[in-house]
Order: sequence, then C-alpha cells, then structure tokens
Amino acid sequence: MFAGKRNLLVVLTIITAMGIGGASAVLANSNSGNVIYACVNNSSGAVKIVAADTVCHENSTLVHWNQEGTPGTDGTNGTDGTNGTDGTNGTDGTDGEKGDPGPASGAVSQVVAGNGSAALSTAVCPAGTFAIGGGFFMNIDSPPFASFPSTTSAGIPPVGSPASAWSVIKNPDDGVVVTAYAVCAP
Repeated sequence: MFAGKRNLLVVLTIITAMGIGGASAVLANSNSGNVIYACVNNSSGAVKIVAADTVCHENSTLVHWNQEGTPGTDGTNGTDGTNGTDGTNGTDGTDGEKGDPGPASGAVSQVVAGNGSAALSTAVCPAGTFAIGGGFFMNIDSPPFASFPSTTSAGIPPVGSPASAWSVIKNPDDGVVVTAYAVCAP
C-alpha cells in the first residue's frame, strides 16, 4: 500500500505542476482558443480530454494546457547587397555615304523639238534637264525605224543614264520628213 500512496503522490505532484504551468500558459495565451482540458484519474493516472466547463469526478483532477506555445520573436532582416556599376557606352558608328539627290520638288517638264530630217531627228534637252520621254511627228503616215532616248544630238543610244536627248531614225528613201520631240525635266 505504501507503493500505491507513493505513486499517487508522484501523480499529484505532476498534475499540480501541469496545472500551475497550464494555468500560466492559459493566461498567457487565453485569446487563442487553443487550450486543451482533461480530467486525470488520481488513482490510475488515466487522462480523459474534456470540455472547458466539465467538472471532473471526485477521484479526478482538472488540468489544462495550450495546443501551441506563444509565438517567437521575428528574425532580423538581412541587408540588401550593393548595386553593380553601369557598363560603358559603345562608340557611335561611322556616317554612311551621302545618297544621290532625288527629283526636284514641284519640277515642271518641258517639250523640245528637234530639227526636221529625212533620216535622223534629235531633240536635245536644255542644260540641267534630262529626257524622261519622247516621240516624233511625220507629215505622212510612215513608221520610223527607231525612236529612243539618246546621249547626243548624233542620235547615239544612251550608254548610261539619264539620257539628255530623244532621237528618231527612219528610212531616208521614202521622202518623208520626221521631227523628234523630247519631254525634259530636271
């Protein structure tokens, strides 16, 4: 029987310690609603979880404890690293070559006539203008041999561009006179 009383004393000591510790934890964390209540049998030490308003039997003691402890303090934040340095700017590229000038804005074309001839007629554009088109006139309906842009009054087809004249060649044996016309523009 002595051993039974001794065990009971140990259990009561543990329960009392739990009750005191649990009470302080309940007070410290009473807002959390996470308190567990139990009746501990004084003879056997059996624990029975109960509601908060339960009254334990005569041979039991009410104990309680928190499900979770009080939150710990926040840790310290680390410091940000330093920003790296900006890279150097690249060098500018070289300028490209200047392009050829475009046509003059609002330029007006003009029509010039060559001299009448039985074989070759060439209309030469004034200086600073070029033949952008051309044609011919004949007093009798007879087809010419050729009508083309040219570079000289001699009726040579253009080697390069732009042409500075318009020429017409025809058969001189038909007796028809031809006159070349050039449409000239800057």
